[in-house]
Amino acid sequence: MANFSDLPREIRDMIWPLVLRDDHPGVHIFGHYDENKKGMAEGRSLMHGNLFSGILSEPSPDKYFTSLDKDRKNENISTYLIDGAMWNTCKESRLAIEKHYRQYEWPTDSFWHTTSDARVYIGYPHHKVFKVPSMGYFEGGSPHYSTVFPRRDLFVFQPDKLDDVDWYFVGSRPRKGDNRPAFRRLQHIAIEYDPEWSLEDRESSYLAMSHLVEAAFELKDIQKLWFIDHSLKRKKDAPYFDERSEDWDWKDGCERLNAFYARDRKFLEIDWRSSCGPLEDWDYVKPVLDTSCEDGSSSIAFLRKFRELASERCDDPRRCHYRLRDHLEHCEIGLLGWDDL
Repeated sequence: MANFSDLPREIRDMIWPLVLRDDHPGVHIFGHYDENKKGMAEGRSLMHGNLFSGILSEPSPDKYFTSLDKDRKNENISTYLIDGAMWNTCKESRLAIEKHYRQYEWPTDSFWHTTSDARVYIGYPHHKVFKVPSMGYFEGGSPHYSTVFPRRDLFVFQPDKLDDVDWYFVGSRPRKGDNRPAFRRLQHIAIEYDPEWSLEDRESSYLAMSHLVEAAFELKDIQKLWFIDHSLKRKKDAPYFDERSEDWDWKDGCERLNAFYARDRKFLEIDWRSSCGPLEDWDYVKPVLDTSCEDGSSSIAFLRKFRELASERCDDPRRCHYRLRDHLEHCEIGLLGWDDL
């Protein structure tokens, strides 16, 4: 069997694109940086050039999504792992991935850090900045570079405690010292739904919802805050799901995206606002703690209560201290189930 390097250049050029991630919006999983975990595998901060995140970190192995293959252990299913090694494999692989992401078409990060003139942002039409890439790596050891699309990819955030997060910086400046334009900042942020948040008469449930509502106000400038319900899977006999995953599919902005692809599964939007059986095309793949609501879904009941509480806090300044930051509105809220690739 011939070595890869022995193949004709024309053949190698045909193979490299097969290694790259496809053109769907991706899924990237991060933990919350903890100074006490510095040096640990799950404690490495995300770096961007010489900028230290201080917010996003490598995900903890004990929080990896449950494997779909019972014979395989849980692993990080982030899209950034698909082609990240190509940056360091060899010169040829680096050229291939640079050509794919076309980063050379955009100003360097040093440019954004040395300019304060907002007029330089003019001239970048929305349909182009939709696919502007950004690259980073986790600190320590040999850098494993990851490439993401801040405006269209889904960023799953796994904080240890909801009340320890400065959500304002998560949405506006995921890296300390970040002075780049808004189109290079995160737009779709996700949190994994916990069924215990829907349990009645529990102070912990109310506190969790309160922290998440406050997060929605702090993240007012992102397109959508998503909740992932791992217990809801698309039915095999469900009608065709109309995925809106390309820049020409939206008219009002990126909030119209409804499908995101991880390495082993995809996450699809559930219309939790619908009054006509929002779960008609979905199956439960694990028990739900509370199925007493009319829709039989604790996550849908949670989001509807979430909406009520957010409205109350928006209407009553005394219940929403984020008005001190002029946060009069909250971001859109979405629900995601999953399906096989």
